[in-house]
Amino acid sequence: MILSRTLAKGRIARGERPIWIAAWLPVAFDASCLALVFIFGFGPFQGLTDSMNFPIWATITALFGLGFIPIQVVLISSSLWASKSRFKDENVD
Repeated sequence: MILSRTLAKGRIARGERPIWIAAWLPVAFDASCLALVFIFGFGPFQGLTDSMNFPIWATITALFGLGFIPIQVVLISSSLWASKSRFKDENVD
């Protein structure tokens, strides 16, 4: 999210409108970083839930709160910045 935002703000400030791949490549990078964090964090999380005998509803709630919601926030905000960097107002008077 930091990479997408930084690149998009710089492009917007310069008045530069990138091609589709240049705008969305940082979003793909953010998504791959999140996938790696989730992959490396899932093993310890699973070990913790198994050792503490969490009920299934608590495990699902924890995965939702610690995994799904943050991932969605990062990907949505990265996508918004990618879209903002490609936006061009045609009706400027």
